[in-house]
Amino acid sequence: MLTDWLEMWGPTHRLPLQVRHVADESTGSFVNRLAHCNGLELDAFLDRVGHGRQAVDPRFTEMYVNWAGLQHLAVLTGRQPQELQRALSGLADRYLLPEGDGTAQWEWSWEPPEGEAYVVRGCDLCAAQRLVDEPVWLLWPDRWRVCLRHHRWTDSSRSDAPARVRLDGLPAVVRAHRERLRLQRRFPEAGTALFADAFHVAVHWWTRMPLAARWALRAERAGLAPRDLRAAPLVIYPEAVALAQAMVRYERTVPCESRTRSLLLYEVESMAAAWGLDERFVMAPVLEWLTRHHRPPVPVRPPMVRDRGFVPPLGHTRVAASSGSLEQRSCLPWQLGAGSGEL
Repeated sequence: MLTDWLEMWGPTHRLPLQVRHVADESTGSFVNRLAHCNGLELDAFLDRVGHGRQAVDPRFTEMYVNWAGLQHLAVLTGRQPQELQRALSGLADRYLLPEGDGTAQWEWSWEPPEGEAYVVRGCDLCAAQRLVDEPVWLLWPDRWRVCLRHHRWTDSSRSDAPARVRLDGLPAVVRAHRERLRLQRRFPEAGTALFADAFHVAVHWWTRMPLAARWALRAERAGLAPRDLRAAPLVIYPEAVALAQAMVRYERTVPCESRTRSLLLYEVESMAAAWGLDERFVMAPVLEWLTRHHRPPVPVRPPMVRDRGFVPPLGHTRVAASSGSLEQRSCLPWQLGAGSGEL
């Protein structure tokens, strides 16, 4: 049979119709669209790529292949394997499955490889600009992302209620995202690390105060329930960025005197009061952060640290990763659960 022959020897010709990949698209999303474009169900398409246990909807997880499977996929798309690897990050060498007995293999992993990306819904308007008319799923470091071009917020939730959030009614979130990007461009290492820490302090606050007025209002405007875990990264974004900026000011004057530490605590207390947060829950995570970011004092107060020389202290880097998701980059332990359940 044709299928048996394909599994043994692999395909010899490209498929008649091809699709353009979307930036950061997952392999599963790409092959799903390629199959549909050629009038094939996903299972029938995967018979041409190699052996595997079961195809999975690309909204749930990523598809991985071994080198032989990558070669088969390259033939079907009319590209070189290395060209496909540049287009689809899920085909990078670090993601390739073991060769095994040398036959082409594919697999849909239910969990992302440790330290790697999540499957997140892509912006429909970005996809439409590339003439894509079905949902696209991306490999992304975090469980959510913001499209600044079209003011859309999407996440790894499989829910279609809503599948994406329009940010036109949430200008504070858009501004926060721009400020975060500026912070990370100016301080590539420390800016990213400190935003991760600030985000996790804000997560700690939200888990105790999900009904804080400003957060509940943002959730309502986004079409989400105030206690829905999906809402948390979106609604706390402006406060997390403001806190990260305060942390940057503190860190850039290190090694810090006790007066500098007191100034940070006063600034956080003032911001939290202006935000309407319950003071009982505000300071504990900030004090924990200060413990991990303590630097030995010096006799003479140093000048402000230059941008490129600005790095997190050892107490942070000993615990946090230098790359990956916000959870991995933070030195703090608080995390949001995966999925979109109710607290």
